[in-house]
Amino acid sequence: MTSKLPILAVMERKDNEGVRQALAAYREKGVVSHAKTLSIPMEQRIPALIEQPGGRDRVVVAVSSSLVSAFQNIKNAKMDADQILDLADMIIDSAHEDQLSIEDVLLFLKDLLMGKYGKVSSALDYPAFFELFEEYRDERYRTIRKIRWEEHLTMKSLGDSNRSFDGLPLKRNDDPGAMLDLMQTYYSNE
Repeated sequence: MTSKLPILAVMERKDNEGVRQALAAYREKGVVSHAKTLSIPMEQRIPALIEQPGGRDRVVVAVSSSLVSAFQNIKNAKMDADQILDLADMIIDSAHEDQLSIEDVLLFLKDLLMGKYGKVSSALDYPAFFELFEEYRDERYRTIRKIRWEEHLTMKSLGDSNRSFDGLPLKRNDDPGAMLDLMQTYYSNE
C-alpha cells in the first residue's frame, strides 16, 4: 500500500500532490484505514528512519513542516518555531511506542483539521496535542488487536497440526525422521 517513493522522499521533493496521492491510499471513504497504515514496511516507519545517517534531521524537518502547515489553519495553535521543533522531537521520541510512520502523523493532522477530534477551542499546547493524538493512536491499536484476533481465529479454525494427515501414519510422540528411516528401510528390502 505504499507509494513508489517513501513518503519522506516525496515530502523532501516538496511534491504536495504526491503527498496527497500517497495519503489517499490510506483512506477508505474518507476515513483512515489503519489496516493499510499498519502495512507500511518497518523500514519506512519513524523509528527505522531516524536510525539512518541524517535520518532524525530529515524526519524532524518533515514532521515540523507538517505541523507548521496544519497549525496555520488552527486558530488556537499558536506555537513558535522552537515549540514546533520540540513537538516534532516529542512525536519522534514517542513513535517507538507503537512504530508510528510519517503517514500516521500526516493522517492525524488532516483529521485534526477536519475536526474529527472535536473543535480545538482552547490553546493547543503539548498536552492537548498529545491527548488528541492519543485518540488516533488508540484507534490504530484497536485495529491491531482486531487483526491479531482474526489471525488467532483463523489459526484456531485450522485445527491442531498434530491432527492433520501428511501421508505418514505418525502418532503424537513418534519422531518423523526415525519413521522416515524405518519406512525407507522397510521398502528397500522388498
